[in-house]
Amino acid sequence: MARKKKKTDVVEEDGGLLGKYKHIYKLMMIFPFLLFLLSFYFIFVTIEESGTPFLRDISLKGGLSLVLSLQDSASEQDLHTFLKEKYPSYSFSVSRLSDDGVDTGYVVDSDLGEDELVSSLEEFFGRDFVLGEDYSSNFISESLSSAFFKQAMVILCVSFVLMSVVIFLYFKELVPSFAVVLSGLFDIIVTVGFLDAFGFQVSIAGVGSLLMLIGYSIDTDILLTNRLLKEEGKNYFEKAFSAFKTGTLMSLTTVVAGLAALILTNSQVIYEIALILVVGLAVDYVSTWMQNTAILLWWLERRTSKGL
Repeated sequence: MARKKKKTDVVEEDGGLLGKYKHIYKLMMIFPFLLFLLSFYFIFVTIEESGTPFLRDISLKGGLSLVLSLQDSASEQDLHTFLKEKYPSYSFSVSRLSDDGVDTGYVVDSDLGEDELVSSLEEFFGRDFVLGEDYSSNFISESLSSAFFKQAMVILCVSFVLMSVVIFLYFKELVPSFAVVLSGLFDIIVTVGFLDAFGFQVSIAGVGSLLMLIGYSIDTDILLTNRLLKEEGKNYFEKAFSAFKTGTLMSLTTVVAGLAALILTNSQVIYEIALILVVGLAVDYVSTWMQNTAILLWWLERRTSKGL
C-alpha cells in the first residue's frame, strides 16, 4: 500500500509556489550581492570626499549652534528646506523649542558662518534679529564633535561584535550563525550606502538609529533560523514560507509606524530616526528573505543529501 503523503514531507512537486521557489531560490542571492556592491561603491565615494563612511551633520563635525527666540507657525522642515536650497553645500539641523506645549523658538545648527545664517533667517521670517535679544549663538568645537563621532563608531562596532558572539553561542552552527551575522552587516552597509547615495547627512540621532537597526535587523533572521533548525519536520521550504509570513507581519507593523512618523512629524530628529529605520527594515527584507533564506536552504539541502 502506498504511503499517504504527509504535510511535513519535503516538497518534491515542480508545481505550486513552493515548488517553483525551490528551483530559483539560489538565483535570488544575485540581487542582494549586487546591492551590496553598489552600496560599497557609494560608501567608498563618500570616504574619498569626506573621510568618513557617511556624511555628518553639525553635531558630528562641529560648527555653529544658534538659538532663535521666536513664536512662528513655520515648521522645522520648511526652514530646513529653505536653508538647504539656499546653501546646498552646507549642513543644517533644525529643531523647535517649546515650553508647556507653546512654541518659543528654534535651534539651528550649521557649519555656515554666523552672519550668513542670521541673514538667511531674517530673509525666511521677514524680520531683523538682534544678538542677545532675539537669538544667541554657540560654536561647537570640531575636535569635540569628532570625539563624539569616534566614540559612536566604536560603540557601533562593539555592539555588532557582541551581537555576533551571542548569535554564534546560541546556534552553535557555523553556516547559520554566519548567515545571520552577514544579514546584519548587509543591513548596515546597504542602509548607509542608501543615505550616501542621496546625500543625507547623519546626526548623533542617526547613529542611534543605526544602533537600533542592529537589533531590528536580526529579529526576522533569528525567527527564520529557529524555524528551520529547531522546529520538527523535514520540509524546510514550508517552514521557511511560514517564517516568511510571520516575519513580514513583524516588519510591516514597524514600517507602518515609521512611515506615520515620517509623514506626521515636524521634528527633524524624529524624521531622521524614522527614515533610517524604514530604509533599514526595507533592506532587511531583502537580506533576510533573499540572501539569508537562500544560504540556509542551500546548506540544509546539502546536509540532508549527506545524511547529516
